[in-house]
This record gives sequence, structure tokens and C-alpha cells, in this order.
Amino acid sequence: MALSLASSALAQAVEPGKVQEVPTLTDEVMESGTTPVRGNPASSMASWWPDDLILAPIPGRSPELGWKLALVGGYFIDIDKTQTDTPSSVVGAMGMTTENGSYAYGVGGNLHFWEDRLRVALAAGEINYNYRYWGVGNAAGDTGLSLDITQKSPLYYGSVLYEVWDNVYTGLGFLAGKADVRLRTERPLLANLPDPSITLDMAAVQLPLKYDSRDQPYFPRHGALLSATAAFYRQALGSDFDTDIVSLSANQYLAMADRDVLALRAYYRSAGREAPFFLLSSFGGKTDLRGYDVGRYRDKTMYALQAEYRWRVSNKWVLTGFTGVGEVAESAGDFFSEYLPAAGVGARFLLSQKHLVSLSADYSVGKNGSQFYFGVGEAF
Repeated sequence: MALSLASSALAQAVEPGKVQEVPTLTDEVMESGTTPVRGNPASSMASWWPDDLILAPIPGRSPELGWKLALVGGYFIDIDKTQTDTPSSVVGAMGMTTENGSYAYGVGGNLHFWEDRLRVALAAGEINYNYRYWGVGNAAGDTGLSLDITQKSPLYYGSVLYEVWDNVYTGLGFLAGKADVRLRTERPLLANLPDPSITLDMAAVQLPLKYDSRDQPYFPRHGALLSATAAFYRQALGSDFDTDIVSLSANQYLAMADRDVLALRAYYRSAGREAPFFLLSSFGGKTDLRGYDVGRYRDKTMYALQAEYRWRVSNKWVLTGFTGVGEVAESAGDFFSEYLPAAGVGARFLLSQKHLVSLSADYSVGKNGSQFYFGVGEAF
């Protein structure tokens, strides 16, 4: 789908308050376009509509943002028509608005060269994200007290990845931008929560390493997706602070029965000592873990373990059951004392039989209550 349905816009690069819920254009742009997309539904309504031009509204809902709507446009290009093994490249744009007043817009592209041995990703945009700041540490999350804040971030991203072995990519990325954090209300500050208002320039070099043996990008039944990324924020690059952020993820997909799949995910993230609060590791969002308010549990390090069974009951419907557990802590040595469990059920309606892209609805229960999610695609 266009820009991997372009349902992410620069958030994965900076993760303001774990902003995977905010439409952006970084990791999703890098992952998009890995399979040729054809059969544009618009062409069935207008015969003159180009088959490679996709324009689509994408609905969604998350606990933090409420209902949201993104408009995505993408154009697929075969850069080297003589190489049938080279996936289609894609360029596009997106815009999003949400129930709580957040918005995002941006442009981006994901280009494939030399039978997909070389991948180039570019993105630029802006996020205005309204969310709650709960403080840092497990104790702050347990109090249930928060401040309403807004974060405005123009962001720019680029990366080059090269296939060094079969299905293994590495390269170099660069991101730059600005974070302007302000209070949204005039109410008095809470005793345990200092004013988080801050304005910072951000710039970092990224070193990514990826292994991808999945049989299908949107509903895989076989293979694995492994990713390791180190980001180095440095004043010499134009950043107002020096810090390092390391993230590791491993997804494994096991075929079950005729059409079902057991999906497993492990995730670890660590932020350096000088990282501002919005770059700390935190729970929430659709990926790690469902069932928690975005950023309610936030600290320097975190891990999350998940398992999800996807039962394809018909050609159109998939039912899911999932569970997981994780923690946040000041350091990895403090793990295994403040567990954060979650479990839930969901349903999928397949929009595309060819590419197995679906509308998804999930209901999850965490330590502090339940959450409902609605969107496009799988959690991982």
C-alpha cells in the first residue's frame, strides 16, 4: 500500500512520547514498497485513473489520539524495468488529523535499485502531537497523574541501506529536526511533575542493521524480521544534546494449521543519560504493548515480549488473541521487579486478498484498565 499505507510520519525517528501512533514517514517508508502494488481500486471507478497512482483515506483510532483520519497519496515507479526482481519504488505524501487536535503532514519516498540490493529512503514533514506527560519511572506511572502537553516537531530523514548478504541490509541514516514542547492548559503544575516545556534542536546519525526473511510484508506466515538501530545525537551535528539510543527488535512468524500464524515479538530499547524525556523508552501505542496509555510508563530502558495467534476463519476475516509483558527501568539491571502485563483480542477484515492488508480492531487490558484500537494492518 502507498508508503506502507504511510501510516507513520517521522515518529519512529524521534519517538516523542512513543509516537508510533502518530502518522509518520521513517521506518514505514523504509519498509514500504517491498512488493509491487497493483490493482488500484480507484482505477475501477475511473478508467483513466493511472494504475500506479494510489489515493486513499485511512481511518484509525488510538487511546491517546482518539479517532483519526489520514489521507495518503502514492505513486509507484519501476526504476529498472529490465530487472523483474527489483520491487517497485514509491514516492508520496500524506496528511493526518485527529480527534484530540494533533496533526501531521509530510512527503517521502522509498527507492529500490539493483534488484533491491540498494534501498534509499527520504522523508520530510511536521508533527503537532497532543499527549499526556506522566513523568519518569514506574512510580510516576502508577500515580495516574499527568499534564496535558503539545509537541511540535518539523523533521527530516534520509537513509541508504545496502544488502551485504541475502536478506541482510546495513547502511547509514541521518535525522534532523526540532522539538518544541509546551503545556496545553493553564492549570497549576502538579507537585510530582515539573514543567516539561522545552525547545531543542535534534540531529543524529543512525546505524541500522536489518534482516528480513518474511514471505509477505503485511500478513507474514513464515520468516523473521530482525532489526538493530543505534542513533547518535551529537552537538557536532547540530543537536542541543549528546545522547545515544539503541533499539533491538525480533519478530518471528510460525505457520499454524492451513492459514493461521503464531507471531512472536521481542523488543528492547535503551536511551542515554542526557536524553530528553520525549526520547526515553516508553510503553503504549499499537506495537509495544497494547493496553497502556502512551508514555504512562517511561524510563531509560524497556523491554516488551509478545505473542499473538492469528486465526484466519474465512477469506475475509481473521480473529486474533494476544498477550505480552514488559517493563521500564532506569537500567537493565533493574528489570524483573515491576512487570507490566497485557492481553487482548481482536478482529481483522481483509481489504486486499492479494496483499493481505486489513482493517484491524483490538481490545486490550493492561495494568491500569482497557484500551481500544482501530486501524490498518497488524501490530507487528
